[in-house]
Parts: sequence; structure tokens; C-alpha cells
Amino acid sequence: MPLKSFISKVGKGAATKQVYIYETWLRWIARGIQFILAVIVCGIYGNRVDRDHKAGNPQSAAWVYALVVAGFSAVTCLLYSIPNPFSRMQSHRLFAWDLILFVLWIALFGTFAVIFLKRDDDEYQGTSVKLMKCAVWVDLVNAIFWLCTGGYGCFRTFVGRKVNDKIDHYQNKVESGINAKVDHYAGSAVNNFSMKLNPLRKETV
Repeated sequence: MPLKSFISKVGKGAATKQVYIYETWLRWIARGIQFILAVIVCGIYGNRVDRDHKAGNPQSAAWVYALVVAGFSAVTCLLYSIPNPFSRMQSHRLFAWDLILFVLWIALFGTFAVIFLKRDDDEYQGTSVKLMKCAVWVDLVNAIFWLCTGGYGCFRTFVGRKVNDKIDHYQNKVESGINAKVDHYAGSAVNNFSMKLNPLRKETV
């Protein structure tokens, strides 16, 4: 029956689509947070790089490194936030890049932690020590987020087949339930419609 097929398809999609919607929203939230943190780091470290550039001073390798890491992270977040940006290659399968960024952020955190965390001065080479201490902890939070997304991507890649099998099993179960209800209500509706068309049928029988 075309009606039965349509109802079954719509019901199945409505019941199982939530599984993928939740995963998509969580991915966007995580990438959004990573993007915001990367932009914050670009602003903090970029201010020092821009000031040195305008003053004609040589650029500090540590600050330039911070900008490169934050820039790569921001661009990665934008690409990953696009639904399926790499055709059939889903973004969670690129978990190795997330883990590489985690290592880069940890290196960045360690570099500036050594310089600023134990320093009590108000300024260091024209940079606010208090501001840079905050930036150091932002670096650590960035590293943690990239570790989490990389770990999830690894899990999703190697356990994804089992997860998809469970989702398919759930879909088939939902479809069977919908088909049973459609058969029940469709049968009742057909009988009622037949009785209205031939009210003497009941008496004849």
C-alpha cells in the first residue's frame, strides 16, 4: 500500500532522526567552543605580534607559534562544522588531526607556562603578566577540548560500525511497530468505509 509505505517511512525517519540530530548539535557546540577559544588566543597573542611589527622589533618565535596554532585551530573548526565537508570522509575519521592540534596546544601551554606562571612582575617585555597568565590557562582548555574531540573521533571511527548496527536495529524495530499499527488502523478504516458504502452488508451477512 502506498499510504502504508509513506506512513512507515515518515514515522521511521521521525523516530530515528533524533539520534543523528543530537550528534550533529554536539559536534557544532564543541567546534563552536573551540573556535571561540582559538579566536581569543589569536586576539591575545596577535596584539603583541602586531605591536612588535609596528615598532619594527623582531618577532618572538613563541608568539608567532601561538598565532599559527590558533589560526590552524580556527580554520579547522570552520571546516569541521560544515556537514560532511569531505564528501564520504566524515570529520570524525580525521581524529588524527585533532590529536595533532592537541599536541601543539600542549606545547604552547608548556612554553608560556614556563615564562609566565611563576612570574610576579606586572609586565614582561611590554606584555601584561596577568593577561598572559589567563592566556596560559586558555591554552590548556584548548588542549583539553582538542583531546576530547580527537578521542571521540577515534572512538567513533573504530566503534562506529557497532553503533551504526545498533541504530539500524533500532530503526527496524521502530519500522516493525509502525507497520503493525498501520495495518491495524488501516484495516479498521477500510471496514468502516465499506460499511458506510453498503449499510445492508451487515444484515446480509
